[in-house]
Amino acid sequence: GAVPLRQALITLSGHTQVSSDNAIWNGIAQVMKEANANIEDATGTTVSSAQAGTFSVNAFNTRIAPFAKSENDELAVAFLLKAVVRQDNLSKMSDLFHTRFPGLVCTVTLGEAAVRRHLVPEVTGVIRLFGVDQVGQLARISEVLRSCRMTILNLYVTTGICDVETCEFVWREGGPLSENVITVAATDRATFDEETFRFEITTASKEVGYEVTSIIMESEHQRAKQLARYYLLRKKFMTEFASEFSSPCSKTVWSI
Repeated sequence: GAVPLRQALITLSGHTQVSSDNAIWNGIAQVMKEANANIEDATGTTVSSAQAGTFSVNAFNTRIAPFAKSENDELAVAFLLKAVVRQDNLSKMSDLFHTRFPGLVCTVTLGEAAVRRHLVPEVTGVIRLFGVDQVGQLARISEVLRSCRMTILNLYVTTGICDVETCEFVWREGGPLSENVITVAATDRATFDEETFRFEITTASKEVGYEVTSIIMESEHQRAKQLARYYLLRKKFMTEFASEFSSPCSKTVWSI
């Protein structure tokens, strides 16, 4: 028979030397991919260890707080995630988290049986977010997805720089720019409101500093055309961004 699915509560806390909170999200996404698990809900906070003092994250009836003492060049982090994973992959997922984040305290707590329909969604789409990397961006987007009853199927985060000669996005660890590709699914087709979903994501992305936002639903007939438009808008922003190295200019927020 089919291997049972289980819910799991995952916590990550402590201090780490990473370039940004997007590096943490990217690590989480890679673990989820390797463990064949889906993120149902997530929240997290990162602050400079020098400015952290005492802070905590409260969600899912759980409170976590990183230990206060650390080096000044580190980030204090506290993340909570709810995921759905095959029961026979739980140990693998736990090992992957400890391997990926050896400097953080990682816990994986087994929850109740999960409904298999969460892994076979009827409404899916891909969100692309591009702009200057800032602390708290993906945490805010995660909050909006939760309020819209969307689950994260896959998350891919890339940081990089702008090639001032070609105005292309070039991968570079710890670069000032980031591109986030998030595959999402509605947990309930009957209650999914696409118009509200698009509005909330577009609004939140502007609030946290993303310059280009694209939402392409799987049901759209012109997905290739929409994706091409996203890359054109990204290139336009990169051209403006590159020009700032020689002269200041105002930036325009683009969304599709």
